Amino acid sequence: MTQSNDLSRNPHPVPLDALEVIVEAGLAMLTSGAEVARVEDTMARLANAYHIAPVDVVAMPTALFVAGPDGQSLVKRIQHRSVNLAVVAEINQISRDVAKNPVPLAEFRQRLEAARQLAVYPPWATIVFAAIAAGLISQLMGGHLVDVLPAAVSGALTQMTRRGISHTQIPANLGDMMAAVVATLPALFLARFGEFQPGAILVGGIMVLTPGLLFTTAVRDGIAGDLVSAVSRLLEALLIGGSVAAGASLTLYIYLNMGGRWP
Repeated sequence: MTQSNDLSRNPHPVPLDALEVIVEAGLAMLTSGAEVARVEDTMARLANAYHIAPVDVVAMPTALFVAGPDGQSLVKRIQHRSVNLAVVAEINQISRDVAKNPVPLAEFRQRLEAARQLAVYPPWATIVFAAIAAGLISQLMGGHLVDVLPAAVSGALTQMTRRGISHTQIPANLGDMMAAVVATLPALFLARFGEFQPGAILVGGIMVLTPGLLFTTAVRDGIAGDLVSAVSRLLEALLIGGSVAAGASLTLYIYLNMGGRWP
């Protein structure tokens, strides 16, 4: 008899295993930038699908607390977070499919693992998009047409630096500061030439680092009533903004004190 038939006959096949895989799904969503309400709703759907009740879930950007039946509880610490909406959307869809038609845990784990490997864009595409965005932003900041290319170079270098640092043990805020330093270099190099607007080039480069989606998620958490998550995400966004400002300001300060020209 297949595992699927066993699951339909026994409403409590392996509660702890099911609870663990549900927690894995929630962790994958949290580390990919999902808002707290979506994570908790997804985990609740999966718990109902596998007949695990009652289940209490408390999700925060840095930790996940789950209390299941018979005193079972799991606590997971979240060390690294990123933004990958493809993972969030796929796991969200899987939870709805499983809620309608529960599948064996082994199959659910396979689908979950496949979802965790998804990427919205390949690495080279993110660098290209960062370059295009930086070039366009330089025009919005009053730059000349000749500023588009150096701003695009600044955005590309910034994204490359951020991606490279994300695979190391360097703290995230320090990594953002280092990426901001790199973003200033094209503007400082071209500041001696009168036809360029180094300010527009600089802003175009560092705007790649702005935590816009994180700030939006913080607002959505606040609207949903998840105040702890909203405050922590907002604080994280402010820290990222501070790190970026510190990296750019420190580099510009050193440059000017060394006699550098800035129009």
